[in-house]
Amino acid sequence: MIKYIVLVFGMVLLNQYSVGQGQENIIYVIDSIPVVDDPQDGDEIVETDIADIRVIINKDTLKMLGYDRFDRAIFIFTTEYRQRPEDQKQIPSSKQMERKNSVWHFRGYPYTGKFIDYYYSGRKQGDGTFLNGKVEGLRRMYHQNGQLSLERNYSAGIEHGLEKEYYEDGTLKQKGEFVNGIEEGIWQMYFPNGQVKQQSTLRAGNIEGETIVYYSTGKVLAVEITKNGKTSPDKRLAKVNEAMNKGHADSQRGDYKAAIKKYSKAIELDSSNAEAYFARGTAKLNDFQFNEAILDFDKALVFEPYFEKALSNRAFTRIRKYQFGSGRKLSESNAVTVLASKDNPGIPEHELAIICNDLQQAIFLGDKGKMILDAVKEYCGMKGSR
Repeated sequence: MIKYIVLVFGMVLLNQYSVGQGQENIIYVIDSIPVVDDPQDGDEIVETDIADIRVIINKDTLKMLGYDRFDRAIFIFTTEYRQRPEDQKQIPSSKQMERKNSVWHFRGYPYTGKFIDYYYSGRKQGDGTFLNGKVEGLRRMYHQNGQLSLERNYSAGIEHGLEKEYYEDGTLKQKGEFVNGIEEGIWQMYFPNGQVKQQSTLRAGNIEGETIVYYSTGKVLAVEITKNGKTSPDKRLAKVNEAMNKGHADSQRGDYKAAIKKYSKAIELDSSNAEAYFARGTAKLNDFQFNEAILDFDKALVFEPYFEKALSNRAFTRIRKYQFGSGRKLSESNAVTVLASKDNPGIPEHELAIICNDLQQAIFLGDKGKMILDAVKEYCGMKGSR
C-alpha cells in the first residue's frame, strides 16, 4: 500500500490551509498525481507555479476519489498543466505507476506506451517509452529551464547504446556508449568551454582501460591505468598525492594548521595544482582564516576556472567572513579557534554580487547540494536550479 505524506509547498499553502488544522491528515495532489515523496532540492513548487487550488473536505467526495483515509485533499493545478494539450494530459507518468520486480505497472498491468514525467512545478522532467513494463529506446530528462539534461538509450530496461548528458545551457557535458548495461569504449566528460575534462577508454567490462584527466586549459592533470580491475595512480604525482593524503588525514582530525602545512608541501611540489590550493583554502576556511582562504580559492580558479567546489567554497568563505568578522575569540586549544559571532553587520552589495555569481556558477557546473541551494535562496533571492 502506498503511504502518502503531508507536504508544505511554500508559505502560500502554509498560510491558507495549515493554521488551526492540528493533526489533520492531508493528501496533496499536484496536477492529478498524488504526492508520495518529499520534493528533492530544486523540485519544490512555489506560488508563481500555481494556477488554482481546490480543497476537498466532504467525506463522501473523498471516498469517491479514493482518499477516504484523509481528512482533506488539496488539489493543486499548475499553470503548465492548465496549458497542456488534452491529448498530452492523457499520457501517464511513471509517478502514477508501481514498480514490481523491475517491471512498471499501470492500473495493475505491465505498461506499454509513452510516459511523461513532470517536476512539481509542472515543467517536463522526462519522457520515454515502456514496452511490457520496461524502458525501451530513447529516454530523455530535462532541466527545469526546458533544456535537455540527459539522453540515454535502453533495451528491455537495460542501458544499451549512446548516452549524452548536458549542462543547463545545452552544452554537452558527457557522452559514451553502454553495452548491455556496462560502459564500454571511449567516454568523455567536457567543460562548458568544450575542452575535454576526462577521457576514459574502457574495455572488458571496465576491468581494463585508461583515464586521462585534464584542466580546462588543456593541461593533463593525471593519467590512470586500470588493469585486471585495479587502478594505478599517476606515478608523476606520487609525492604530491602523499602530501595531499596526509593533509586530508589532518583535516579529518580537525587539525587544520597541520593540514595547511601538508597542502603547502603539495603546492611546493606542483605550483599549478588547483586541487592543492582548493584543499588548503578549505582548511583555512575551517580555521577561520577567511582572507587567506579566499586567496587560495582565487589561485585554484586561476589554474581551473571551472572548479565548482572552489567557487562554492569561495562564496561560503565570504559569507562566513561577514558572519564572524565582528566576532571575538573565546578560546584556543588543540589548534582549533572558537569564535563568538556578534550581530551580523550585513554583506556589502559588491561582495554579495560576487557571492551570488560564484554560487550560480557552481550550481551550473553541477554542485547542487542542499547547502548551496539554500544559500542561493537566502542570499540571492532566487531558486538555485531555475
